[in-house]
Amino acid sequence: MGIPGMGGGPYGGRRGGGGSESDEDRQRMQEFMNPSRSLTVAEAKKDVEIDMFDDHERKSAFFTDGRKLQKTKDSTTQEIAAHWDSNRLVTDEKSPSGRKISRTYELSYDGMQLYETLRLTRGRSDTQTSIRYVYDQADARTAHSSQTRR
Repeated sequence: MGIPGMGGGPYGGRRGGGGSESDEDRQRMQEFMNPSRSLTVAEAKKDVEIDMFDDHERKSAFFTDGRKLQKTKDSTTQEIAAHWDSNRLVTDEKSPSGRKISRTYELSYDGMQLYETLRLTRGRSDTQTSIRYVYDQADARTAHSSQTRR
């Protein structure tokens, strides 16, 4: 039944959470939480710009030179500030709600896989969550399967 003036649930407060979250904010969080099935990585300018294209034809341009980034006008291209930490490409971003999100990209030791590690804080208690996505190199799978058939 709820408490008058406290919201809709039997214990007061909002039901369904995130009442002030826009559709754009929810879509952006979905992009973080649902990885691409494939990535294409290209070095646009040596160690300054790394471009990644996903399976939805979206481009993420990672800039490591500290430049001022352009506001994106569409959902197909995004500019992201990044830096190198040894052999890892690291981003420090904000979620739509303003919470810290960090992504790290690094190659496996043998160079056959790309690891994407997503670190974010969630909830009122600022719980730390880490998610790792692993991408196999497309050419490596093809080469491996053809070597196995020989």
